[in-house]
Amino acid sequence: MNEEEKSKDQRVYQIRFSGQMDEEFVAAFCPAQTLLTDEGDTTLLANIRTDQSGIIGLIRTLHNLGCTILAVTT
Repeated sequence: MNEEEKSKDQRVYQIRFSGQMDEEFVAAFCPAQTLLTDEGDTTLLANIRTDQSGIIGLIRTLHNLGCTILAVTT
């Protein structure tokens, strides 16, 4: 698969989940340019530029950390 085909498969996602996360998590597990917003009882990860397998991997990581996923949007 060439770079053009890879970019066609990518989308920009947002994930809202219960709990809080820090910038170290974003640096370790999220694509570059991902934005972290603490909303009190929930956290929003926005501008997640990845393909479907990448977003599934991130959701699994959050789930394994005990986070409750509230919404995933594109």
